[in-house]
Amino acid sequence: MLMILGGVALLVFATRYLREGFDRVFGDRLAQWLQTVSKNPLQAFFAGMAAAVAAPSSTTMSMLAVQAVQQGHVTTRQMLVLMLGADIGLTLIVQFIALSIEQFAPIFILFGVLLFQFSSRRTYRGLGQVILALGFLFLGIAIIKSSANTGTPNPDFIKLLEIAQHYPISLALIAALLSMVLQSATATIGLLISLAAATNHGHGLSLQLALPVVCGANIGISITTLVVGYKQFESRRLALANLAAKILTTALVITLTPTLVNLLTKTPGTIVNHVAHAHTGFNFLKALLIFPFIPPLCKLVEWWVPTPPRDERGQFGPRYIQHGPFDGPTMAMAQSAREIMYAAEIVRSMLEDLWRAMKTNDENLVRKISDRDNQVDLLDAEVKKFLAHLASKPLDETDVQEQLRQLRYLAELESIGDIIDKNLCRLVLKKIKLGVDFSSANWKELDDFDKKVLENMLLADTAFQTRDKILAEKLLRHKDHLDLQIRQLRDQHFASFQADNEQQYETSAIHLDVLTNLKRINSHVSHVAFAVLHAGDYTTAPYPRSVT
Repeated sequence: MLMILGGVALLVFATRYLREGFDRVFGDRLAQWLQTVSKNPLQAFFAGMAAAVAAPSSTTMSMLAVQAVQQGHVTTRQMLVLMLGADIGLTLIVQFIALSIEQFAPIFILFGVLLFQFSSRRTYRGLGQVILALGFLFLGIAIIKSSANTGTPNPDFIKLLEIAQHYPISLALIAALLSMVLQSATATIGLLISLAAATNHGHGLSLQLALPVVCGANIGISITTLVVGYKQFESRRLALANLAAKILTTALVITLTPTLVNLLTKTPGTIVNHVAHAHTGFNFLKALLIFPFIPPLCKLVEWWVPTPPRDERGQFGPRYIQHGPFDGPTMAMAQSAREIMYAAEIVRSMLEDLWRAMKTNDENLVRKISDRDNQVDLLDAEVKKFLAHLASKPLDETDVQEQLRQLRYLAELESIGDIIDKNLCRLVLKKIKLGVDFSSANWKELDDFDKKVLENMLLADTAFQTRDKILAEKLLRHKDHLDLQIRQLRDQHFASFQADNEQQYETSAIHLDVLTNLKRINSHVSHVAFAVLHAGDYTTAPYPRSVT
């Protein structure tokens, strides 16, 4: 039993290591591609199948699905079609395991170590990690098979297995729980295949026992998807629809177990191959049953999980980051990057509304802008907590640089929010309290300068997302141009300044303070350009002195 448990532990490690390897190879490109091709149902089905073959990890596909739906790039219906295809593609690695090529595990490990240990490029290291994980997976299978074959089972244990065949629902529930614990349907069915291999020696598992276990393993990973995406109603709908599809298929499989066992036993190969065929057949059957009924199924889960009114969707909080299990640092940091862009949208809206409040003397709007700064502060704290949690995991140099890049831009956004809240909002309230107004010429100056700062904020967001060096250079040119412009505006203001009374003096002071704070915001915005232009040149060094 200890040897078998050691083999199971190796399976769990191998599947997780495999996911991290594909994370290095593809990064967030796989998620972006899936979002692009998911518009057409048939195309989405085959794209999901291809993606699962390229990244054969049920947890990876679940995380990708939840992330895509939460970000609003695809609907529940589109992603459900994609997952039907992905579940079929995921069965390929189980078929691979059933080929009994575990004797080649040392060769996989050899080439995996060579690529992972002696390559500097992230993609090659990721490919080496994938090959190494496959070697560990086959090694775990070999250990379990060897231990099951050499051990002499207790006759009472054999009797228990024979009795268990008459309780398929209980077997499916146990397998679902095991799949949730291992976080992998592949590892669960790999364990089943390993134990089924002992049948050749007369003391293993029968196919009638294996079918409910296969069903349960598929259900278990759907429950994991539900747990991961439960907070957001769209991803909860996706998980419930997928879970319902697997439960319906399981009910049909258990009902037709004698017929299916008879069909499987007529296929070529041993019980090991029959178990792999059962896993593939389950997902093909699910696709055939559910594909024609996806629209009514989605309507059912939409009725079950209705869209909450905007004002009843709970307290404000992060939209995209998940503080639960994550599938590799690249996938995780794609979530935090999206959350940072959400914070950037809020900060931009704060500046836009502040200008509206200044023109209309809307004191109530100013209070709302201050409340939004609290939202930015909350997102700042949550994203930092999320990225700090990532720091406890093994990260390569690229991951560390991306982590620092995100933290730096997040810090700039938080500083801009504070400037708007603590400085500009107070200036607007002061303007309202004193009952002063700017001249038409001063309004035009401030309005033009504000629009240019907003344009730079949008430019910075785009540069942060795309890492476009041309945009970064353009942003720095804009920064220098605005610095020169504000000096000219100040000189012009001082040259024409005539304060005949206290009110004109206060108006002039507010005008200059607004310009100063807009300049400070623009300086914070331009910092993203250095993160793009000098990516990889430093990891802990501060920004260049000319910017700070």
